[in-house]
Amino acid sequence: MTTTSPAFRAAGGGAAGVTFLLIHGVGLSHLSFSRLARALAPHGDVVAPDLPGFGAAPATPRRLTIEEYADALEPVVDRAPGRIVVVGHSLGTELAVELALRRPGRVAGVVLIGSVVDPAAPTAVGQGLRLLRDYVGEPPRTLLMVARCYLQGGPREFLRGTLSMLEYSTDRRIADLGAPLLVLRGARDPIAPEPWSRWLSEQVPGGRYRAVPGARHNCVHSRPAGVAREIAAFVDELVLSRAAHA
Repeated sequence: MTTTSPAFRAAGGGAAGVTFLLIHGVGLSHLSFSRLARALAPHGDVVAPDLPGFGAAPATPRRLTIEEYADALEPVVDRAPGRIVVVGHSLGTELAVELALRRPGRVAGVVLIGSVVDPAAPTAVGQGLRLLRDYVGEPPRTLLMVARCYLQGGPREFLRGTLSMLEYSTDRRIADLGAPLLVLRGARDPIAPEPWSRWLSEQVPGGRYRAVPGARHNCVHSRPAGVAREIAAFVDELVLSRAAHA
């Protein structure tokens, strides 16, 4: 069975037994969430595993589909305490949707950050050009994090993950999502433009769309405080809604 790495964990407090499951993007690792995890810790426990083939996780013998990445994450979902809010970034948004569909009784909310794949750029070339545009504007500290993760995972796993990302149809799967949804993006993110992100939020009743001012695709690292504020507000709404229906 393909597995994730031992998860990065941070014990927190805050909203009524919430665990944030942070799922990173293609080529990255839990390091992309190093700053956001600290910002979220006052609001709940934080778990950030490395996907198979990335970070400290074992290499994969072949290319995995998004569904197989999700298989590897299901034990993390099942072991996590309390109510789970799945936070996916980039490729991780596809996994967040997939896990919420598989575990509706465990996932209390879904946060999609820098959602992929925009149907307006459905190819590797289209996504690659948008990625290059993003790199130009990312701050040096974030670019160093990205470079470190890419070197650790290697080009083979990056290519495999990208191909799997392109195969998954978030635009179709989102229609079946029953969990409360927040779609978040950096306001200057060329990979997850506003029309696509807003459209996703509108596919789920009560879905919310928010943008982090001045941020680009890797806003989870470059603007952790702003991202955490939006997620915390979303969770507070979930807690109030649960109390109202208790």
